[in-house]
Amino acid sequence: MAAALLLLLVPPVGLLAALAFLTRPHARIALKDSHVFITGGSSGIGLAMATAAAREGARVSILARNLARLEEARAAIQRDSGRDDVGVHAADVRDADAVARALQEAGPVDVLVCNHGVFVPQELERQDMDEIKWMVDINLMGTFHLIKAALPAMKARTRETRLPGSIAIMSSQAGQRASLLFVDWVRRCSMRSSGTTFMSR
Repeated sequence: MAAALLLLLVPPVGLLAALAFLTRPHARIALKDSHVFITGGSSGIGLAMATAAAREGARVSILARNLARLEEARAAIQRDSGRDDVGVHAADVRDADAVARALQEAGPVDVLVCNHGVFVPQELERQDMDEIKWMVDINLMGTFHLIKAALPAMKARTRETRLPGSIAIMSSQAGQRASLLFVDWVRRCSMRSSGTTFMSR
């Protein structure tokens, strides 16, 4: 009886322990005196992150395609943070050479935030392949271009300062929801193939 009860408790307790581990507070990255490079930094979440980082004492560089909007964002960050060392870099993340030049101009980065992204909501069978390629080129390849260009100097700076570098890749709820649906589908398929009955929610 006790063994059966123990077997019933192990999975939920194990799941709770795993969730507690995954959701535990992580060490906060100290931004003061660090260089934070944010894509999509001329508006929205990117601009908000850049402003917050500058307020915390970071040197901020922002990248987007439109130079006029970047200049407006720089003025807003300077006004809200009091910092005058905000770097702006006009480049399209799909252009690996332009991204590499922007990161070279910006100098070594301590925190890279890949905050660019586009999404056209459409059923796949109705979506034009050029639209899909456009999204992949920006969301995926643009991220690779940034990380590939930033990583050598980030690693060298980490060796020099003995402080860790950080890379954050932003994701939309649409992408996360699609991933969860796929995982749920895989789980249902595997349960069916193993002969386990599955009760849908």
